[in-house]
Amino acid sequence: MPINSIRIFSDTGFLNRERRSKFLLISIVVFFVMAPLIEDREVGALALIFNLYVTLVASTMELAENRIVFWSAIPIAVCSMFLLLFSHFHPTPAILIANGIVLSLFFLLVSVSLFAYLGQSAMYTNSRLYISVSLYLLLGLTWFAIYHAVNLISPGSFTEGGVPITGKAHWSTFLYFSLTTLTTLGYGDILAVKPAARMLAVLEAVAGVLYIAITVSRLVSAAKEKANEKD
Repeated sequence: MPINSIRIFSDTGFLNRERRSKFLLISIVVFFVMAPLIEDREVGALALIFNLYVTLVASTMELAENRIVFWSAIPIAVCSMFLLLFSHFHPTPAILIANGIVLSLFFLLVSVSLFAYLGQSAMYTNSRLYISVSLYLLLGLTWFAIYHAVNLISPGSFTEGGVPITGKAHWSTFLYFSLTTLTTLGYGDILAVKPAARMLAVLEAVAGVLYIAITVSRLVSAAKEKANEKD
């Protein structure tokens, strides 16, 4: 049965596009806010993993209208859920690297799919606004996972206060670096020092600038079309 025919995901269903979009945005914001506050505690770390579970589920639901992408995302999300929990109790380098790679692949798949959705000709709606904000933050999560994996593969790829970051770093460390890079703030307290890390940071900064320019253009165009239809 086609995904878009399932009533729960229809425009009048309980999990319609606007509600799914709100759910995804809230789950991402909660993760960003809570990570630096509770990650040092055992219970807090597990709560953050659960929060990521919610984000993975919410991200997958956002793909419900594209059956091929939806069913492709499910096994990746399930694999990521398993690795997140397994890496918490068995934080070996190989498991942590696999966790970072799978998580980044999932968020990249979701980001590309949502970006394509926003590019479709459609009226301005609240759900499109929620998705636009969520997608921007998902880009930050994607690079967060990539940085985490890269620093495990090549320890010391990043420095904090001039000291190389090695081993299992706090999630908030790379979340902070990812968001400051995505927004091109670049405070300079955390730096990419190895070639691969530097190039990834540059690509994220470019993606952040292009995304803002393209998305604002799309939203303005959609808003104008809606205004013209009312006239």
